[in-house]
Amino acid sequence: MVVEPTPLSANNPRIASLRRLSGRRKARLEAGRFVIEGPVPIAELLAAGADLDELYVDLDQWAQVDDRSPLRSVVRDADAAGVPVWGLTASVFASVSDTNSPQGALALALRTVTPISDVAQIDGPVLVLVDISDPGNAGTLVRAAEAAGCAGVVFVGSSTDPFGPKAVRAAAGSIVRLPIAEGSEVSPALDELRSSGRSLVATVVDGGVAPEATDLSGSVAILIGSEAHGLSAEVIATCSAKITIPMQSAVESINAAVAGAVVLFEAARQRRNA
Repeated sequence: MVVEPTPLSANNPRIASLRRLSGRRKARLEAGRFVIEGPVPIAELLAAGADLDELYVDLDQWAQVDDRSPLRSVVRDADAAGVPVWGLTASVFASVSDTNSPQGALALALRTVTPISDVAQIDGPVLVLVDISDPGNAGTLVRAAEAAGCAGVVFVGSSTDPFGPKAVRAAAGSIVRLPIAEGSEVSPALDELRSSGRSLVATVVDGGVAPEATDLSGSVAILIGSEAHGLSAEVIATCSAKITIPMQSAVESINAAVAGAVVLFEAARQRRNA
């Protein structure tokens, strides 16, 4: 059976709601929903069992693609899952899209957050992002954490919204497969992890030991600090170990997402060999 999106008027209240959810963290928190864009990431969320409320399609792009396209495929999958599919004109779709080149599909999904205490009890390292401001880095780290076998990711301090559009695009299906926790205050979150028996490991630009020389095979929480300033001295002081990635040449530091991935996969290597 051919599935066709149901056209929506530009004045439909759903459009205004989409704009708020795409652009405002507060709106996402209040609604308990987030927006994910692109047929491939949406298909990955559907395959991961995400609770999608609605799917929106650019009707101009819809008319230009064939049945084998990712756009047509994700519409069929959404319809089969009982998700309402709505159609928007190209101009309206562009007005709610967070990207410069909209990919023709966006969806509303349930914003699911796991308590820090629950994440702490799951087997595997916990990744803690402290004041990470770049959503692309945040999403990449969530995806790397899942790939490296982490128990979950904890966002604390002034970190970006893990369910913001850019972070979700970078994390893709990992944002719903991997437990995500949030804490506005850093110290209580770290206390929670420490009280569960986890050792806190700080990543620092200098003064630490190499990842391979640190025992990461046990119950650890790995902390990554802000892109601009790293972890504060106060946070570092609460950690039982410090890691510095050895680098050659004149390179002083690397991207937070790259640094985090290096440490996470070293932890995965150690766990495999334990």
